[in-house]
Amino acid sequence: MEPSQMGSFHKPPNSIFFASSMSLTHHTKEDKPPILLGGNRKFVTLGPEQLNFFDSKEHSYWKMPPKGRIGVPAELLQVCWLEVTGKVRIAVKGNKFKISFAMSLKPDAFGWDDCPVYVMAKFGEEAKYSWKKIMLQQGKLEIGDLDIDYKDGSGNDTIYFGLYEVWSGQWKGGLLLHSATVQLLS
Repeated sequence: MEPSQMGSFHKPPNSIFFASSMSLTHHTKEDKPPILLGGNRKFVTLGPEQLNFFDSKEHSYWKMPPKGRIGVPAELLQVCWLEVTGKVRIAVKGNKFKISFAMSLKPDAFGWDDCPVYVMAKFGEEAKYSWKKIMLQQGKLEIGDLDIDYKDGSGNDTIYFGLYEVWSGQWKGGLLLHSATVQLLS
């Protein structure tokens, strides 16, 4: 099932899923404050320590980098619900932004055959998600990206974004999440 096929509630086989046609329900236990994109900066890159990982406190699901270790990816050990989210507050004038995730699969990765991940983003909590499907390949650094447009007059200055695979219900592991970037395009 793809995000565009979501109704008010769908439950794929062998998994739990809550969604509406407007937004995904976030299940993260920790919601970190938004990072600021402003001044002369045209992009901001967030490491794993600045992102929200569903069940990151459960050590059998994620191996998080040690505190203060910049440049070390988060390692997905095993989950059937992949949800990594972030927020960036925009303090620059712009109409188009690119959200991207840098990720790779370890040699012993499993569960990714015919199992796409989705990069999703929106301006403001109430907006509808834009999304793009990404197929991961073994041994290759993937840059899953999505362009979104800012709607003038919306009053929303925060981009909510995430990397998801919550629809297959299958267990997967071996994903290395290096970073997420929000970039001003125009």
